[in-house]
Amino acid sequence: MITEVENTESGFTVLEVAVASVVSMVGLLCLAGLFTLSISQGRVVKQFSSTTALAQEKLEQLTTFERSDSRLAVGGDLNSAQTVGTIVYSDDVFIDDAGAVYINSSIPSGSKAQYRRFWTVQSSPTLANTMIVAVRVAALQAGRNTGKAEETTLMSVRSW
Repeated sequence: MITEVENTESGFTVLEVAVASVVSMVGLLCLAGLFTLSISQGRVVKQFSSTTALAQEKLEQLTTFERSDSRLAVGGDLNSAQTVGTIVYSDDVFIDDAGAVYINSSIPSGSKAQYRRFWTVQSSPTLANTMIVAVRVAALQAGRNTGKAEETTLMSVRSW
């Protein structure tokens, strides 16, 4: 007489373990993709924040000059470096990991500029004793997602 022995052991079958492994791997792959996306987005945000801060800094500097200051001579271009007399209307900027800002010749050897600033100073065609100052800062390294470098343009009107 053959008696059937009842299986009292409990656990998972091989199929259940395989399905759980596949589901876990898919979830981990999705998380890895999100992780790399967040890193690249962080770089874009840093570039955007830096271009805005550098533009604000230059705009504030230009608006502190007196009207008679030669650095407020009409000229400049927002898309290319221009020099009028001894006034250069652009500069290259490097920011190190500690946040220190280096401009033009003060950039440490072996380092390359990360940003370029351009500015213009124009007389207002309609308002007397008024200057229009604009600053554009462009990152020199293109963003990964858009393929374009981040840039910021700010403008201010100053009257005396």
